Amino acid sequence: MIEGDMENGSVRVRFAPSPTGLLHVGNARTALFNWLYARRTGGKLIVRIEDTDLERSKSSYERQLIEDLLWLGLDWDEGPNENDPGEKGELGPYRQSKRLEIYSTHTAQLLAEGKAYRCFCSPEELEEERRQAIAENRAQVYSGKCRNLNKQETRESLLRGRVYCIRLKAPDHPIRFHDIVRGDLEVAAETVGDPILVRSARGGTAGASPGIPVYNYVVTIDDALMGITHVIRGDDHIANTPKQVAVYEAFGWPVPTFVHLSTILGADSERLSKRHGATAMSSFREMGYLPEALVNYLALLGWAAEDGKTELFTPTQLVEAFTLERFTTGPAIFDYEKLNSLNRHYMKLVSPARLAALCWDYFGGLLPEKEEASPAVLVWFFQVISLFIPSISHLDEIPAKAAFIFHMDPNLARAVQENAVILEAESSQLVLNELANHVRSHIGPVSASDFATWMNEVKTATRVSDKELSDPVRIALTGTPTGPEFDKLIPLIEQGAAELNLGIPNVRQRLDAFVGV
Repeated sequence: MIEGDMENGSVRVRFAPSPTGLLHVGNARTALFNWLYARRTGGKLIVRIEDTDLERSKSSYERQLIEDLLWLGLDWDEGPNENDPGEKGELGPYRQSKRLEIYSTHTAQLLAEGKAYRCFCSPEELEEERRQAIAENRAQVYSGKCRNLNKQETRESLLRGRVYCIRLKAPDHPIRFHDIVRGDLEVAAETVGDPILVRSARGGTAGASPGIPVYNYVVTIDDALMGITHVIRGDDHIANTPKQVAVYEAFGWPVPTFVHLSTILGADSERLSKRHGATAMSSFREMGYLPEALVNYLALLGWAAEDGKTELFTPTQLVEAFTLERFTTGPAIFDYEKLNSLNRHYMKLVSPARLAALCWDYFGGLLPEKEEASPAVLVWFFQVISLFIPSISHLDEIPAKAAFIFHMDPNLARAVQENAVILEAESSQLVLNELANHVRSHIGPVSASDFATWMNEVKTATRVSDKELSDPVRIALTGTPTGPEFDKLIPLIEQGAAELNLGIPNVRQRLDAFVGV
């Protein structure tokens, strides 16, 4: 324990993910709120890896968890190192699989003090107890049958190699704890029973096993020994809390303050899951959501600013505004459109260099390697994607929008029903032929002013409306009747084709392919 830190009021919070899967919305929000509270109070954030499920835990998941936290901008003070297998901090190890001896020592202490006992009840006996409790309309908790085994009975069972668990003797008083969101809570001890601390242990000389310490036990030991002052986590852990409080009391440890965050639901009011859409941070990252947009949005899930209105926050502004008292008890609804709106806002603020770097990999095979690209290519690429930023919600939508810049298939364009209707008009053919003649008679790259002059001359010669003029031309050049303004588009097409030699068709090649030479 670090009693001094706690007495001095130093806040210590933790984020304890399990490396059995990806970092999803719920866990990411938990990490964010712990980070915000640590930074707001000048306290410490500890990251602890809960990897005692050896069958499902994977180092690749742990690496992804760390990468996702760093991508979100959530740094920590103690725990696994960011870039190597080591750890930082004086209260480790910070991986539960490395702390088994610590748990064993504490289990021995509880047994020696008579605060815990070995239970040899078989699954069949426990099931019978459960059925009887249901029939008698009683709480479905363990009866305490093995509480009163004497030393001789216990020794004989161990020598026979029987499987057992170790249970904590529940206190003889109500279990109380304080939750900042829900206030003071109290649970009758008889509704908790004697919670299991260690399962699947076995006695005997051959095949003996110390068993596996369970989550509620090890998380409490870890939180106590690491001096955690505030436990901020999802409300699905409320049911676990009385068992954990009982462990704190058995060791005589101070009980931390709890903060149980509201459930996150989908638009259908069901618990958020993959069927609602992307939920993993790595998926949002691949889709081109910005971390600042996700951090901003996650903070609004179950928390609100003091004025009840402000919703745009940079991470620094969140730290300044954050208090535990602003949590809400009602479920938070994950609204993808609201996230998209925030992402659109933050995309407008991104620097050209960063935006180009974020989008580059979406255009694999169409551009040179990023490290080999000239400054002129980087500037050109930023100008290209800037054309489409106003019309997208996340960056992975850009390749489809910008595809015509790199390749234009006239046959596919003609096959689109909307295009076919426009191109069937006699005026469309007149416009395209007239414009093609202007382009073919021109020598060198086409400038925006050249193109604007020709369009005015074509309109005068053909006497068509603005729409009858622009729609077929746009289809011929881009494959669709809508898109960026010509004065921005034409220079980019010509520069990419000629000056930068990126292998994209220029204006003349597009018109020749569409109209026919």
